[in-house]
Amino acid sequence: MFWEVVAVARRKNKELLELARDIGGEEAVEVVKALEKMKEATDEELAEKTGIRVNTVRRILYALNDHGLADFKRIRDKETGWYYYYWHLETKKLPEIIRAKKMAELKRLKEMLEEETSEIYYWCGTEGHPRLTFDEAMEYEFQCPLCGKMLMQYDNTKIVEELKKRIQELEEELGLAEKPKKSPRKKKGSA
Repeated sequence: MFWEVVAVARRKNKELLELARDIGGEEAVEVVKALEKMKEATDEELAEKTGIRVNTVRRILYALNDHGLADFKRIRDKETGWYYYYWHLETKKLPEIIRAKKMAELKRLKEMLEEETSEIYYWCGTEGHPRLTFDEAMEYEFQCPLCGKMLMQYDNTKIVEELKKRIQELEEELGLAEKPKKSPRKKKGSA
């Protein structure tokens, strides 16, 4: 039981750091790590702890707040009249946030799959040159707009298979599809 709790906590921490990276890069990861250790801190304290400029720390904190991953309490100093913002991580909604992010990714991947399977693409074969739809290729008289080479039909089978694979994985993670069951192996000697 103890190790299961530790495993869940580690996974939750990893997911939090991945979200922080998506939101604000490596600096956001550093801010989140510092805030985890400190439990509660001002933006100035976090800037001092991480070595990141205070304006950048504030931008990261507000971005984390916008995503529901950080919150603050505002306290007024009675002597100076200044307000101090004490920040803390808010991880109660982390599973919901991760699920919403995965749902958005699933939607995007399905749109990409629809586009990949509903169009025929043409390409000159030169790395970095654009793939063109049939209509776009017609406009350029089936010549690459960058190099002038003849455009050939592009085989996007690998792209389609990768998209299908990732969609299946996400649907399984989200509980929207069952994992494919492995077929039972036949025993040697049986018919």
